[in-house]
Amino acid sequence: MGAEDTPASLAGQVTNKDPAVGLAAVVALRRLLEELERLHVDNARDQGWSWQTIATSLHVSRQSVHEKHAGRRKATGKEE
Repeated sequence: MGAEDTPASLAGQVTNKDPAVGLAAVVALRRLLEELERLHVDNARDQGWSWQTIATSLHVSRQSVHEKHAGRRKATGKEE
């Protein structure tokens, strides 16, 4: 993410009348959101949070958060 791609500037670009600019901002914000979720799920698991507690905090099912993150964590050696 470049200096011009801060969350605030990206949020401002989603209302741009040029679809190319607006859609590019949506993609950048989606990537940022996914990275933030990975970071905070890892932090929560490292601090001993259960998958259910994480799921409740994210307003999703335990199964969906586990399916999305457990395999990735296991592949990196963070999960047994």
